[in-house]
Amino acid sequence: MFRTFEKMIVLALMLGLSVFFLCPTGDAATYPTKPVRIIVTADVGGGEDNEARGLAPFLQKYLGANVTIENMGTAGGKVAFEKFQKMEPDGYNLIFYTFPKSVIIEMTSKAAFRTKDYTPVHTVSNSYNSLFVNADHWKTFDEFLKAAKEKTLSAGLSGRLSISHLAGLLAVDELKIKVNWVPFDGAAGSLASLAGKHIDFTVGVITTATSLMQAGKIRCLMMFGDSRDPFFPEVPVPKDLGYTMPSIPAVRGLEAPPKTPPAIVKVLEEACAKAVKDPAYIEWANKRKTTIFAYRAPEYAKLIAETYPRVEGLQKYLKE
Repeated sequence: MFRTFEKMIVLALMLGLSVFFLCPTGDAATYPTKPVRIIVTADVGGGEDNEARGLAPFLQKYLGANVTIENMGTAGGKVAFEKFQKMEPDGYNLIFYTFPKSVIIEMTSKAAFRTKDYTPVHTVSNSYNSLFVNADHWKTFDEFLKAAKEKTLSAGLSGRLSISHLAGLLAVDELKIKVNWVPFDGAAGSLASLAGKHIDFTVGVITTATSLMQAGKIRCLMMFGDSRDPFFPEVPVPKDLGYTMPSIPAVRGLEAPPKTPPAIVKVLEEACAKAVKDPAYIEWANKRKTTIFAYRAPEYAKLIAETYPRVEGLQKYLKE
C-alpha cells in the first residue's frame, strides 16, 4: 500500500514538472488580462508624451488590452527610471522615453537604476535635436551666428542633463559662442518662451516643434544629424555648413522592467511591431513628420549597449 502511495506521489511530481517545463507560466500564457500602463518620463504636451499617446491606441489594438498613459517627468525622468527599476516584471508596466536620456542621467548623478537592466521591447521613432529661433529674428544660420559672436544670447534649456542639453553644449562648443542657459520644465515651456520672444534660441527634438514651425512662430536653422531629414529637407545639418558635431539621435521606444519573462516580451514586441506598421499609424506619424524607427528587442538591446561608450566619451560636456 505504501509503495503504491509512493508511486502515486512520484507520478504526480513528474506530471507537475512536465507541465512546468513544457508550458509557459500562467501569466505568460494568458497575458494580458488587465490594462497595461505606459510610464512617460516627460510632462504632458511635449514630443515624448505626444508620441506615446499616438502609439497607445494602436498598441491597444494589437495587444488586446487597454493601454493607459501616466506622466512622470519629475527630475527629467530620473524619478520614473528609479521607480521602474523596481517594478514587477509582469508586462503591465512599460516605460516610454527618449533614449539615451537614461544613460546620461546614470552617468551624471547618483542614480538608483541601470538602463542595461531594463528589458528592451521595441523602438518607435528616431529624430535629432535642432536649433530653433523665433521666426521674426534670424532667417539663416549665418545671421544667427553673427549675432551670437557679437553678444551673449539666452538659450532655452528643456531639461538639465537631457539629450537636448548635451546637443546644445556640443553646438556651443563647436561654434565657440557664449550663452546664458535658461532652464524650463520640458520642451513645451522652452518652445513657448521662444515663440513669445523671451529667449533667443533653444535646442530640442524637431518633432516637438513641428506645430510652432507650421504656424510660422519659430524657425529651425540647423539639425544636429548626419544627414538631412526627409521631412525637413530645407534644414541644413552641421556638415552642410562646414561644422563637425557628434550626432546623438533621439530614439523613442518601449521597455519593460528588469527580468521580464521572454514570453511576455514577445507578446509586447509583436504587438508593437504591428502597431508601427498599421497604415493609420503611419498616416499619423507622417502628419506629424515623425520618422518611424522600428527596431525589435535584440536590435534595441544592441543599440543600448553601443551607446554607453559614446555617452562616456562626452562626459566632459555633461559636467558643464
